[in-house]
Amino acid sequence: MDNPSRVELSASGSTVEIVSIPCHFHAKYDALDQLFVPLLSSAQQANDLMGVRGGDEKVALRAASFLAGELLRDKCFSPGRSMMTKASHSYLIDLPGNDFHVEASIFSTVGGKSSLFRVQVKGPIRGDKFAVVDPVTKDTLFFFTRFEADKPGFFARDFLFLAQESRTSPKMSAEGQVALAHGVVELMLGIPVDGKTITVRIQKQAETMSADVKIAATNQSVMSVPLSALGNIAKLVEAISQSLSADASALRPTP
Repeated sequence: MDNPSRVELSASGSTVEIVSIPCHFHAKYDALDQLFVPLLSSAQQANDLMGVRGGDEKVALRAASFLAGELLRDKCFSPGRSMMTKASHSYLIDLPGNDFHVEASIFSTVGGKSSLFRVQVKGPIRGDKFAVVDPVTKDTLFFFTRFEADKPGFFARDFLFLAQESRTSPKMSAEGQVALAHGVVELMLGIPVDGKTITVRIQKQAETMSADVKIAATNQSVMSVPLSALGNIAKLVEAISQSLSADASALRPTP
């Protein structure tokens, strides 16, 4: 994979490497939401059909071959013998190790700031929780679940906001972050949106590293924010206001 401290501006598409077989793929998908969930679903299907369990190399090889066959039948994927092609996103699927790993280039604009950086997404194939890691500092930025990944617009909006804010927000003390992570938080905030004030509820469950932002009147979830964002309410209000202004559908009454 690319040096994590560099971002290749000329890179495009995605590469996929399946551990255990000498075959790599390139796909013309530049956005995470185009490939992350479909590829994870295919890996889970291969795992389930072949009954992969930890330590069974022969079964894992059959599952890897099955997954490669599925990609070969998809005209969006082209096989290759090396991973030298520069890509926006690099996927590594390790069926024997139960590992789904992505190194992604992120371009985000939040609060009038533009950022271009790389992150790593790591999680189990047979699981539903994924960690987003800064490849340079090795800090865990935030977590998300398969349920969140399935939400429309998650990677195009919430994921970008979470990644940028968790990289740039001031760090809490270790004790404060641990205490907040273990606790439950519920806040009500008035958010200015196009001359109106919209009341939102911010909820964080125990043992989580992010909080849900919901429209108080409808309980509609509009975005997620990292734990560190709760330490700067003024900046948080500004970010939520921008998100609501950009997503008019979130402000419509529920039928």
